[in-house]
Amino acid sequence: MNKLNTPNSSKIGTPSTSDPALTPSLLRRAHSPDTATRIYTEKVRGRPLHLKPTEPNPQLLRRQARLRALSDRRKKQKPRPLSAGQKRALCLYDIPKERQKYEIYEGLHRLWIGYMHEILFDVVDRKGGNVEKVVGQGEAAKMCAADFHGAEVEVVRSRCVSRVGVKGIVVRDSKGVFLVVTKGDTVKTIPKEGTVFKVRVPRPKVQEMNGEAKKSEEATQEEKETGNTRDVVFELHGNQFQYRAADRANRKFKTHFLPDL
Repeated sequence: MNKLNTPNSSKIGTPSTSDPALTPSLLRRAHSPDTATRIYTEKVRGRPLHLKPTEPNPQLLRRQARLRALSDRRKKQKPRPLSAGQKRALCLYDIPKERQKYEIYEGLHRLWIGYMHEILFDVVDRKGGNVEKVVGQGEAAKMCAADFHGAEVEVVRSRCVSRVGVKGIVVRDSKGVFLVVTKGDTVKTIPKEGTVFKVRVPRPKVQEMNGEAKKSEEATQEEKETGNTRDVVFELHGNQFQYRAADRANRKFKTHFLPDL
């Protein structure tokens, strides 16, 4: 009988690749039955079979490259914030000569005083008259987190002796410097490092009743004669104040021992 006409003649003596007993039978040809069983159990059964990942066709690669180029082009079209060098080149923070006048910023200073009154003082009604009450707890933390644009600061101590006595309204509060406009209509840049600033906040004027009004007038006259005002005076140490105004607003200041004081 011709072998070519014999059905399944090519499969005689050759195990099928889909037969689960193929691997153990191949191992038993090279090892003893116990060794073959151990090898199959420890190293073959349940182990994942890693296949080579399919490679993308050229059409898909061209499409991905086209989409990537389109995304990069769209990103370049979006407006980006200016860098620090570009801001300096455009003179965005420079104050024009005609704007360097003290009287222009006096209104800003009055607004800042009202802002400080809301933070530091509390007005209560006592026995029919308004009596001011200073909020004592947390005054330092409130002052550190406050905005100082419009504050009138005075240098009381500094490493540079020529800066002592400089007084003006803050028109720019950056991380490292105060930019102030003095009464002589000049702009001064005062570094915070190594400098102590004095800030004076006048107490709010309280309308008092009957005999209290007379006492208030006498106290005001006494202040004019003696020079002792009831204003609240703070000293800010620039070394501990080197933060931007926006960063200070969200920062929690804690009391620490400062060995340099």
